[in-house]
Amino acid sequence: MTARRVMIILLLLSSQFLSTKSTCRAQEASPPYAVSTEINSPSPSRSLSLKRCFELADQFNCEIISANWNITIAKAAVRIAGAIPNPVCQLQAGFGPTFTGLFTGQTQQLSWTQQFLTAGKRSKKLSVARANLKLAETKLEALRFDVHNRVRRAYAEVAAAEAYDDLVEAQREIGLKLLEIAKKRFETGKAPKSEVIQANLSVLQIEALRNQAATRLQQGSTALSLIVGERPEKIEVIDVDDNGIFKLSAEETEIVPSPGRALPRVDSLIEMAFQSRPDLVTARQQVIANRRALTLAKAQRVPDLFVGSGFTYSTFSANQTPGLVPQRNWLGSGVFITVSAANPIFYQNQGEIKQAVAALRKSERQLDLSKSQTAAQILSAYNQVEVARDNIFVFQKELLPTAAQVAKLARRGYQVGASDLSSAIVAQQQYQQTLSSYFDAVVSYQNAWADLEKGVGVRLRL
Repeated sequence: MTARRVMIILLLLSSQFLSTKSTCRAQEASPPYAVSTEINSPSPSRSLSLKRCFELADQFNCEIISANWNITIAKAAVRIAGAIPNPVCQLQAGFGPTFTGLFTGQTQQLSWTQQFLTAGKRSKKLSVARANLKLAETKLEALRFDVHNRVRRAYAEVAAAEAYDDLVEAQREIGLKLLEIAKKRFETGKAPKSEVIQANLSVLQIEALRNQAATRLQQGSTALSLIVGERPEKIEVIDVDDNGIFKLSAEETEIVPSPGRALPRVDSLIEMAFQSRPDLVTARQQVIANRRALTLAKAQRVPDLFVGSGFTYSTFSANQTPGLVPQRNWLGSGVFITVSAANPIFYQNQGEIKQAVAALRKSERQLDLSKSQTAAQILSAYNQVEVARDNIFVFQKELLPTAAQVAKLARRGYQVGASDLSSAIVAQQQYQQTLSSYFDAVVSYQNAWADLEKGVGVRLRL
């Protein structure tokens, strides 16, 4: 090696050393290679349990509140159907010369007419109204179950966002440890400055993940507050007190049961759905209501009777013509009874009957379609739950422990100088990707379980 080359190398080393010293002095004011702490995950403003979210949704969710008014409307319809028709009072009277100046008298009358429903129309109307009331109640229960299912999904998303935020913070802590190792090796002259910069870059890259985690947490909180019936007015973070499913212990939570619990048989779930699923109950009640409406439509062919009675009287002129028998100014003539009814000659409610028959057949076919769709939905969700559980077990038993061990060995190897920084960073990134994939598997399990519960129509407690 020539003297000139030696001189160049010494100059480069001295300039690198000087720049390092100046950098270290500058970093004494701001912590060396530290990530800015200005962008942190926002602090939770309140804590909610899943049960409390259900209670808030029942009280304040606009869909449920609107559906509750359908119950009031249906109850009013029952009262309307059971009402007895009011009688009609009719008075035929007058004033003036025609009524006071005729010596032959002017007939006037007072009558009272009552409508009588025939063929049991009142009881049939009540039956239809009560069936519609029951239908409104079943629709409300179906809507409430659907809203609760959406609340569960939103709650699970916030739990996932919280767990992801904790994961990012844990990754950042590990990255900072790797950075500290690189700094110590650089200070002892065992590693170049480029390794410190590379380790610092790895920490800085996590900062973008922190922003994503904070945004996901805020968006999940906004969606949860909206579904429980609140009007979001500010950016906040809701703390859910149940994200244990993301832990490696796979403990049971309010959101979903432990993946280790055995699933019931799929045929028993389908049978349970046919009996208890709210929309199937609603579909069956719709068939009942339409069948009663058909019975009422047929009864409408029988004409109603209008029975009336009245009293007639006459008024006479005060001055009678000579030769006529003198009359009082007012004279009652007698009582009469009238009976009237429509004559169904040209139309016998054929349109209403055909319409009711068509509505009944449609509801019956809709019930059959809903049963088929329910079975298909349960089978699909059941398979997704099994796949998601298997993936969770693979991550917990094999992938995560192996990835953690590889990352730990690589970090230790770099610390003692047995391997380079790139190997430690790659191993750490692989571990982070494995953790992220595990979180995706847990989220898939949560969504699949929510789909299974929605398919069955009842809360599944294993």
